[in-house]
Amino acid sequence: MLLAIFYLLVPALLVVLCQRVNLLEKIGVVVMAFASGIILAMTVDLSSMFAADMIVSVQKNISEISIAIALPLLLFSINVKAALGMAGDTLKGMGLALLSVIVISIVGALIFSDQIEKVWQVAGMSVGAYTGGGPNMGAIKTAIEGDESIFLTMVTYDLIFSAMYLIFVMTIAQKIFGVFLRPYVSKNMEAQTNYAGMEHMADESAHAYKKLVQAQLLPQTLLALFSALLVVGASVGLAGLLPESVSSVMTIILITTLGLAASFIPKIRNLANSFQLGMYLILVFCFTTGTMIDTDIINNIDMSLAGYITFILVGSLCLQAVLCKLFKVDTDTFLITSSAAIMSVPFIPVIAGALKNREILLPGFAAAIIGYAVGNYLGILVTNVSRWLIGG
Repeated sequence: MLLAIFYLLVPALLVVLCQRVNLLEKIGVVVMAFASGIILAMTVDLSSMFAADMIVSVQKNISEISIAIALPLLLFSINVKAALGMAGDTLKGMGLALLSVIVISIVGALIFSDQIEKVWQVAGMSVGAYTGGGPNMGAIKTAIEGDESIFLTMVTYDLIFSAMYLIFVMTIAQKIFGVFLRPYVSKNMEAQTNYAGMEHMADESAHAYKKLVQAQLLPQTLLALFSALLVVGASVGLAGLLPESVSSVMTIILITTLGLAASFIPKIRNLANSFQLGMYLILVFCFTTGTMIDTDIINNIDMSLAGYITFILVGSLCLQAVLCKLFKVDTDTFLITSSAAIMSVPFIPVIAGALKNREILLPGFAAAIIGYAVGNYLGILVTNVSRWLIGG
């Protein structure tokens, strides 16, 4: 119990620190959660205080339960109709981004099939991460009963290579791809301040979590949590009626589907703190996952797995660029949709700012939401397709 409380409350301390220290706020609370977990794993031997098997059990349960409850909480607040409406031409770019990640992941699975054990799991989790985000990768890992060591290694490499991708997009990518993609044509839109009721998703700062401790919002926060638990309970119950071989996959599919379905109910979609509570559980997941990482992963890099992840990031970016040329998608739309797939929702304002184009903020935001919503489906699909192709 003490260990579980520790994993649940440390992210709250990190949020408070980020709220008070500007440097930590600039780093970002999600990165701080991962980093703190990794530092803890490197410096503190918890097995001297708790039984080793109990630590592993608590870590596994906290990470899986936090993701399961976070998924519907995050999905509740998505205005799917508004997101699709805002996407406009960006929807074409996002479709090409998703297609590129899927194709390159499957091709990579075939290329690396004799170098990476259970490469079909890597392919599926990669698609989840690079069409939606980290939560999707965690959910798919649970759905396909993925290998824990493979998942933790992927999380570590994903942090490293995604950071390199982000730096590239924010610095020289616009000039490089602008050589052969057409420039963005301004639609003379006014500065965007209206997020169609989804402005809570655009606030990636630690200050967004202050609403969680506002007493007047507590009833709605508890109702959001109860609704999420209801979705998870119903999904587990329904999946339990199916053969055991597909129950894990169907649990995640049902959680995603029921969560999205609930978002069409205005009273649920407008519940205060649904998104913030979901994001806090993501922080719990990030911190707990960080503590599970074996530091030998960093010291002894698996060149094959690192090569596969690099292949996906570079290959999907290049393939999407070629497709965008064929489908006449401009440079900025190409970059914001690629970023929406690879980096997910919280990074869209940062990337739009780096591209100096505020007009693509809302479309990019909408594209990232769409990617997040379909990430679990696509990841599970690619897992099974890759496994069938390589005979895993």
